[in-house]
Parts: sequence; C-alpha cells; structure tokens
Amino acid sequence: MERKKCFGCIALVCLFLSCTGLLHAQNSPREKVYQAFILDRMDNWDQVIGELRNRKENLSDKQLLELVNYYYGYIGWAIAKGLNNKASRYILEAEDLIDGLMVKHPEMPDLYAYKGALTGYKIGLNKMKAPFLGPESIKNINHAIETDSNSPQGWIEKGNALYYMPKMFGGSKEKALKAYNKAIQLMEKDPERIAGHWMYLNVLMILGQSYEETENLQMAKITYEKALQVESDFVYLRDELYPSLLKLWDSQN
Repeated sequence: MERKKCFGCIALVCLFLSCTGLLHAQNSPREKVYQAFILDRMDNWDQVIGELRNRKENLSDKQLLELVNYYYGYIGWAIAKGLNNKASRYILEAEDLIDGLMVKHPEMPDLYAYKGALTGYKIGLNKMKAPFLGPESIKNINHAIETDSNSPQGWIEKGNALYYMPKMFGGSKEKALKAYNKAIQLMEKDPERIAGHWMYLNVLMILGQSYEETENLQMAKITYEKALQVESDFVYLRDELYPSLLKLWDSQN
C-alpha cells in the first residue's frame, strides 16, 4: 500500500514538472508576442518588450536580436495608431541594440534589414525626411540581401520599400509582391521561422493586403485563407480583413 502511495506521489511530481515545463514554454517571450499578435493585444506585446529591456544585460545575442524583432513589430503598430512619441523612443532603443550587436556581428544580415526598416519608420514619422533617409534605408536593406540572399528579413524589407516608395524613385508594387513571396518561400524552408512566430503570419497578411490593393482578389483570398489555415484565431484577419475581402469578392463574382 505504501509503495502504491509512493509511486502515486512520483507520478504527481512528474506530471507537475511536465506541466511546469510546458507552461514555461507557452509563456516564453516569443509565445507571448505571438499570442498578442493573433489576439490583437498589443498591450501584452509592449509588456514583453519592457520585461526584456529591464534585463537586457543578461540576455544572449540571440535574445537581443529577438528583442529587436519585438521592437520592430511594435513600432510599426504604434506609428499606425499615431503613437509617434512612443514609436520614436522605441526606434532609438532598438537602434542602440542593433549598434551593440553590429560590433560583435558586423555582417549579420538581419541587423541591416532591421536598421533599414527603422530608418523607414523615421520617414513614416516625418515624410519630409524621405529624400535624406530613403537612400540610407535602401542601402541597408540591399546590404542585408547582398550579405545573405537567403535571409527572409531582407526580402521582407525590400518588399516594404518597393511597395511604399513612389514610382518615380523606383517603387514598384509588382516587384514588391515578388519580394514578399520570396521571403515567404525562404521562411517556409525553416520550421523555426513558422511555428508560433508572428512574422510568418504578418508577411502572409501583408502579401494578401498587397494583392487586394493591386486588385488581384483571387490571390488575396488564397493568401488570407492560407494564413487562417496556419492560425484560425488570427483575430484581425479572421474578423476584419477576410470578411471585407469576401464582400468585395461576392460583389464582383
């Protein structure tokens, strides 16, 4: 009888440790940001940034690069919401992290891609700076691709630059679509960049929006549905973008 109780205790301990490990994995910064993204809870995303920033001296270079990624995603949202002061402050903090990482990893392509993206965000905050900052942004993005053409982040930023750049300065929505598709193809070769990663869903969403804005509704529909197959709880896409597209689709078919 006592042995049965003992084995029962061991089983309970093992179950507790197993659940604790699972809970820890689910509550990792990456998982928290992913959940914040799909559920449209950017306050939770911002909380992750704050938690990591407070202990950045103890983070590995890989974790610091992840923090740069979280800044990058949040800043884009903040600018879209008109939170310009916070966006400006976070740009400076992200640039500081990038500069520190570049000292140790001078040819890491993602660092140049993010640097180009942050410069693009500055243009978003003040379009009068476009003639001065635009070439700098493109230079960094191109360097990221030249350093490693298999880096998805470089192609994502190339797509963003081409899509939003005026045509007279080299912008092209058709070339932007090719860049986004290239980024997605590269991400899909690496499971680490897909499972539980907000960036993959974000690029699919951007690609779908780009197809929609260029009036290719069929490809927009296919792309949105692909993203929803990956994550059915992607609130913004499921409840807003996709239903809106279906209404437009029905009106034209």
